[in-house]
Amino acid sequence: GTGMKKTAARRPFPHKKCVMFVDNAGADVVLGMLPLARELTRRGCDVTLAANETPSINDITARELTPLIRRVAEFDPATRAAVEEGRLRAVSSGSDLPVIDLTKISPAAATAAAGADLIVLEGMGRAIETNLNARFTVDVLKLGMVKHPEVATCLGGTLYDCVCKFG
Repeated sequence: GTGMKKTAARRPFPHKKCVMFVDNAGADVVLGMLPLARELTRRGCDVTLAANETPSINDITARELTPLIRRVAEFDPATRAAVEEGRLRAVSSGSDLPVIDLTKISPAAATAAAGADLIVLEGMGRAIETNLNARFTVDVLKLGMVKHPEVATCLGGTLYDCVCKFG
């Protein structure tokens, strides 16, 4: 929509610091969030991936995410450079739920979020169920797939619709 166009028009790449609240282990993080984080760091953005403190359903934890980032850095020069320069890291969000209340994040996540100009909320719980209509003072990208019929009905969509909201 127009939000993305306005942001893109500001300058070639406007964001300098991003916090990504990640969701599922497996393909979601390996093929989705890590490549997005890599691209953001390539463009000069510092990125912190915030993952659950403890397991919830199939969500990745910070303790699992940290060695995964290191493993990717072993074979990917861009990721390795970002990690070595301190521009890509993982922290615990402090959550043990598939949703997130951003007023109750861990001190490490709060420190990482200080001064961020881009927030990424990924997953049905984080992006749709708890924060879809939340208002922020910085750019926010909300990404998720609708996996509950009640949520689909509430949104006027269908099961397995994908939501991508930027603003």
